[in-house]
Amino acid sequence: MATPTVNARRLNATLEALGKIGETPEGMQRIAFSPADVDGRRYVTDLMAQAGLQVRMDAAGNIIGRRDGSDRNAPAIALGSHVDTVPSGGKYDGALGVLAAIEAARTLNDHGITTRHPVEVLVFTNEEGTTFNRWLLGSRAMAGTWDEDDLKATDAQGAGLAEYLPRIGADFGRAEEAARRKGDLHAYLELHIEQGPVLHRAGIPLGVVSGITGRSVFQIIAKGMANHAGTTPMDARRDALLAAAWLTLAVNTIVAEEETCRVGTVGTVAVRPTSAVNVIPGEVELGVEFRDINMESLDHAERRLNEVARDIASATDTEVLVNRLERGLSCPIGGDVQRVVAKAARDLGLESAVIPSGAGHDAQAIANITRAGMIFVPSVDGISHSREEYTAPQDCVNGANVLLNAMLDLDRA
Repeated sequence: MATPTVNARRLNATLEALGKIGETPEGMQRIAFSPADVDGRRYVTDLMAQAGLQVRMDAAGNIIGRRDGSDRNAPAIALGSHVDTVPSGGKYDGALGVLAAIEAARTLNDHGITTRHPVEVLVFTNEEGTTFNRWLLGSRAMAGTWDEDDLKATDAQGAGLAEYLPRIGADFGRAEEAARRKGDLHAYLELHIEQGPVLHRAGIPLGVVSGITGRSVFQIIAKGMANHAGTTPMDARRDALLAAAWLTLAVNTIVAEEETCRVGTVGTVAVRPTSAVNVIPGEVELGVEFRDINMESLDHAERRLNEVARDIASATDTEVLVNRLERGLSCPIGGDVQRVVAKAARDLGLESAVIPSGAGHDAQAIANITRAGMIFVPSVDGISHSREEYTAPQDCVNGANVLLNAMLDLDRA
């Protein structure tokens, strides 16, 4: 059979159309459960119906479009991603994977191809984790891995998922019914922009993802003593912000110089009391994360963080508390799925490189119930989660063609 290819113009037209939903001068505001998210979900649902898919929504709000195969009892091959964005985000993160999956189904129709396995297009709820700081919500619900923290999560005003899920037509009280059994899916493939600079810098059009990063998230609280900034001598201060500044530098040293793990970031700072330049800060809270494919590396970084925190507390006469909030497991991707993706790229005449994913994705949740694979295409200058996020139209098409043909290879296996 000749290698089928997607309709490039149609794919990029849908990317442009979805990119208008939630667009502002500051970037995309298609935040999960927002009116723009509802509109975006409605748009892709309509596209699924136009592609002849049987569309339904599970109790966790995941949208599922199914195309029957010749063997209706065979487990489905799933393709998908998400359409929600971070605040002031970009047009391609998640959206490309969803629209390429729909385009793959439309291309099967165009070429009169009947797969043996059913094909499912999946659109997951709140991948980004906004509002509740609980990421991969929909895909983890499908994988049956929600925990008590998910059930109890609330926004800043105390509203929980029971109030948010109905906004998209889902049902918190039945969310556990979204879980699927191992064996329901033959495989899962997700196309995504790289969100990093490796492919773009190298001029390589296609990334075969070898694994998805693990992630450790910490709350660090430095407690000193608030006091008058003009009357307290420097040697009598218990400055929580000084301790926090040293901790911020320490995170960089732990990663960049000691090379304990791949990356580390201090992403949030809250100073108390606030907005008072004439008050020595009495308490500072930092949000810290480390990421690495190797979970032992994350454990090493955590040990060093605790050691350094004790040293800084002693040196600054403060108390430093380190609380681990989250430990997301890394997700290695099997060599069999990597080989299928690499072969699809090769058959299409595309050079590829094997690279890890430094960002989290729905694929790592779905890997709990089936084998999963990911395909990366270049992000210009490595920019993502920004209005400047951009992937060239031809790269989007290349990724969609690899997704389509990798799925067909899996169908034949």
